[in-house]
Amino acid sequence: MREGLAGFHASNPFRVDVRAVERHEDLTVLRMEISTTGDAKTPGGFGYDGLPGQSVTFGRFRLLDPVGGKMYFALREKSGERAFGTRHGDGYPEDFQPGVRYPVEVYFPPLAGGVRSVSLVPDLAMAPTTGIPVTDGAPPPVARKRGEGGEHQWPVVLPGGDSWSGVSGLNELVETPEKTTFQEGGRETVALRTDVLFAFDKATLSDKATAILDEAVAETRERADPDKPPVLIEGHTDSKGSGTYNQRLSVERAEAVRDYLAAGLGDGYTYEAEGKGEDEPIARNEKRDGGDDPEGRARNRRVEISYTIKRDRPDATVTTGTATDVRGSTREPAPYRADAGPVVGSLEWPRSGGRLRVDFHPFYRDGAYVVAVFDVVSMEDHHMPIPAPFQGFAHTFSAASDYGAFILVDPETEARYHPIRMHAEFVENSVLALEKGEVNRSYVYYPAPADDVTSITLEAADLGEVKDIPVS
Repeated sequence: MREGLAGFHASNPFRVDVRAVERHEDLTVLRMEISTTGDAKTPGGFGYDGLPGQSVTFGRFRLLDPVGGKMYFALREKSGERAFGTRHGDGYPEDFQPGVRYPVEVYFPPLAGGVRSVSLVPDLAMAPTTGIPVTDGAPPPVARKRGEGGEHQWPVVLPGGDSWSGVSGLNELVETPEKTTFQEGGRETVALRTDVLFAFDKATLSDKATAILDEAVAETRERADPDKPPVLIEGHTDSKGSGTYNQRLSVERAEAVRDYLAAGLGDGYTYEAEGKGEDEPIARNEKRDGGDDPEGRARNRRVEISYTIKRDRPDATVTTGTATDVRGSTREPAPYRADAGPVVGSLEWPRSGGRLRVDFHPFYRDGAYVVAVFDVVSMEDHHMPIPAPFQGFAHTFSAASDYGAFILVDPETEARYHPIRMHAEFVENSVLALEKGEVNRSYVYYPAPADDVTSITLEAADLGEVKDIPVS
């Protein structure tokens, strides 16, 4: 069971009881009962079709395989994008009546064969529901008319020919003082800091570059698919100096790294080297107040090595199975957690749209990832979620995340963990409109830190940090 908020405004409180996740040959069925916990009737807001408050389907529910790293989206119509399954209105939603429990079905693409447990990660103001077992052998779903089988049964629409099916792989970004690793689609990119490869304003490899590049050679040999070229090497600079000079320096540095890789890997790979100069920063060169940002500039000075990842089985990439100094191994899915636990740290957020307090609860591992759970509390009369209050620019990879300003940092290794991304979206929810004192339960999935990490620091852009958040 989960309680949370739906719709645009926090005045729509709901309870969701998960009854089953069923495996069928051509689809997956999520069965729930949903009820309002408020004293008045409310329309809810559980779908994506139409404007906020006009949703008539339940498409904001998503299923996550935290071991295989796959997100399953609700099956929808291509025209109109209404989700199949239960519908509570035709164009405009019908009201949820207080004290009534409504049966709801949502349909998803078939789960991969080995998936025995999933997490329900809705794009709603409620925590994930982890550890839901996947059951076999249930009767297939059937279409229903209003009231068929029960007074509060809304119509159930089975998937038809004009349907959209979505399964997304998860992409991640982990930074260290020497390099950054991120995955996007079937490509992996390793960004090496040029400060550890080259002397200032030089394109000749330094003595200390050997160990870093030897590791890059070994990683590329293990993970890059030579049958899907190229291995692409791109040079990048910060914004100091002229554009012409930075472009030339970025090309020369990319070529130096390419030559080292080619010498170590041999001619079984195809290589391409190019320079981007200062045109594609991943961090700020200047702070928000206009002052210089040395740390941001250091991140922008980099050489990126990218390649297509080898496949170890159909539909799955070699990603998080093995632990490293900074990346944890894939564990079993998290069990169901009925309670978020105590508040272990807080931050105040004096941004546009009202002053907010963020109360953090203990974090926990779910498969290959760590789940950050926290409450956003409005401390003034009214908070509007537009613009999103917690977006950041720590890296272009996570800048569009609703919580991109929240980066996890391991003080021992200085590794930095960004929100998990799936194409243009992230494995998170968002902040609704809030009146004073109202609470938005929020969550974000991050790459799991090393297996021996039992606490971590949350760094909030320009606002400080919360130290020693437990990780279980």
